[in-house]
Amino acid sequence: MKLSGRCKVINNLLRLSVLLYGFLVLLAASAHSAVEAPGLKTALDGAADSERINWQPWEKGTFELARDSGKLIFLDVGIEGCSACRRMERQTFQHVEVIRLLNERFVAIQVDAEAQPDVGQRYSDWAWPALVFLRGDGTQVLALRGNRQPAGFLELLNDLLQQQDAGELVADTYAPPDAPVGKLTSSLTAIRQQIRHQLDGPLNEQLGSWQTNGISATSAARLANLRFRAFMYANSELEAIVQHSQASFLKLLDPVWGGAYQAAYQLNTKRRVIPEKRLAEQAGALQVFAVAYQTTGEVRFRNALESVDEYLQEWLASEQGTFYTSQRNQPTNLPRHISAERYWSLRTEHERRSFGIPPVDHAIYTDKNAAIISGYVRAFEATGDSNYLRVAARTAQSLLNERLMPEGWIAQAGTSPRLETDERIRPVVVAVRPYLMTQARMGLALLDLYGSSGEPGWLQAARSLAQAMIGSLHDKTGGAFYATVASADEPFPAQKPLEANALAGRFLYNLSVYDKTPELAQLASTAVQVAATPGLVRREGKVTAEAGLMLELLGSGYVEISVVGDPDDLAARSLFTAALQPYHPRKLLHFEAPGRYPDSDQASVYICNPDFCTTPIVEPDQIAIALQDFVAPARTAYP
Repeated sequence: MKLSGRCKVINNLLRLSVLLYGFLVLLAASAHSAVEAPGLKTALDGAADSERINWQPWEKGTFELARDSGKLIFLDVGIEGCSACRRMERQTFQHVEVIRLLNERFVAIQVDAEAQPDVGQRYSDWAWPALVFLRGDGTQVLALRGNRQPAGFLELLNDLLQQQDAGELVADTYAPPDAPVGKLTSSLTAIRQQIRHQLDGPLNEQLGSWQTNGISATSAARLANLRFRAFMYANSELEAIVQHSQASFLKLLDPVWGGAYQAAYQLNTKRRVIPEKRLAEQAGALQVFAVAYQTTGEVRFRNALESVDEYLQEWLASEQGTFYTSQRNQPTNLPRHISAERYWSLRTEHERRSFGIPPVDHAIYTDKNAAIISGYVRAFEATGDSNYLRVAARTAQSLLNERLMPEGWIAQAGTSPRLETDERIRPVVVAVRPYLMTQARMGLALLDLYGSSGEPGWLQAARSLAQAMIGSLHDKTGGAFYATVASADEPFPAQKPLEANALAGRFLYNLSVYDKTPELAQLASTAVQVAATPGLVRREGKVTAEAGLMLELLGSGYVEISVVGDPDDLAARSLFTAALQPYHPRKLLHFEAPGRYPDSDQASVYICNPDFCTTPIVEPDQIAIALQDFVAPARTAYP
């Protein structure tokens, strides 16, 4: 259905209002636990109420408003770095008839999934934007994936209203599930096999990749899972797929400014990319290229590492040492005849700059920065370049300085002067509450820093964060961890998300090895046992790589490398450096004072798994050789 001439005129007037009336607005703070950071919520801020959608916050009161008024709720969940979300905002949400209908007959809610990761996890099955319709009592009646054009969206809204008026709306059977209660009845072995099947099923046998035509940066976690199994079982077939997939990731690189695109495809003879550059994708690319270089020594992977680093430092690095969340897929005023993909295909900086620079989203999210820290640590271990370790340490210290709360947990988002100048489609909500994904990723990043530097301060910070995570988010009755703390103002009870619990479990498991605290290992195991129900695992499909990796780790056991000696001693430091170099997915490296191991006149290394330890190793070149005895699983069953 085409728009009428009148609608086109109105649309043009609305676009003109963007240029004439857009200005900064201080967004009101919600009373219970969150404030919206300064910045342009939408391009229509400053316009009359009748010319924009009256977006409401994600809170219980909004649902009560819908229930009392008999209106349906329309929920739009997405992120700033999503080009489909921006098209929806620019085209559909500025359409005069869409605005009128949503304001008159619906209660509209808009959420940034990165600022509020608990909501993002709840609706992640529908990707971005997730378009969800609910009754006022919270019953979901429909959810859609991806943006919709105005004509089709209006038809959808009217159809839902007709069903409501006729009393024909029924509950959506695919609505997000409640938090599981109690441990699963299936064995961990069965769940691990289920995840393996779901991850490996989409593999293309001819090309050795997850997609017939290309590779996606979101495949990084799946590749880590595959690499773990290829290494542990010395499986040559899996190893060949790993090698091919690592090479496929090179297709994601921007040849001009560096950094990784969201995805790249090969259609016939033409290469096509999804030109979104998000921080999460850069973190995944760092991890992939670092391990690829560490295991193959191929210069092309080291060059790829440098490409990602150069992009991060040039475009997404903040003055405080943290990193901004994304860069938009095209300049603001790109001519209509040039697509975003065509813009990024320009092969010189001069050509690109002649059309403008894609704006950067200056929001800084802790969980995405924590993933970057882990990526830089892997880059340091692979190359020995201490600059990578310095970047990781500076980012971590900045987050701890700025966002560590008195209760011991770390906040997900914050404000910044640069953020105030951004024209955003969603507000940044600075919630004064802990999120599980944030604590888990930051905890893993701190342990990565400890294992690569030997600096005890990182271990102590990880301990404190673990205790705060357990104290605020752990379900002591039912087991596992909630996505965030319970609140009387939340529309729904908190979930126990699968992947976040897997990350939290890996954090606690690794910490238990460093600190010799079996109770933490038990919490880690229980977190997966509770969260990984067969139905939820099936529902999550390919988004189960972290859960699978945690189950592989639990089933195989750690490999602990203890350097017994003074960290300031040259011989001890040489042993530590030598232990950093070889790749091993279960490796946990640290300095340790004499006590558990015999005191000696010279520094020595002990390598242990849950079953046995080596004799003391005093020569650095013997560490990699000894590690070869720790490739196969230490166990044949779960503890």
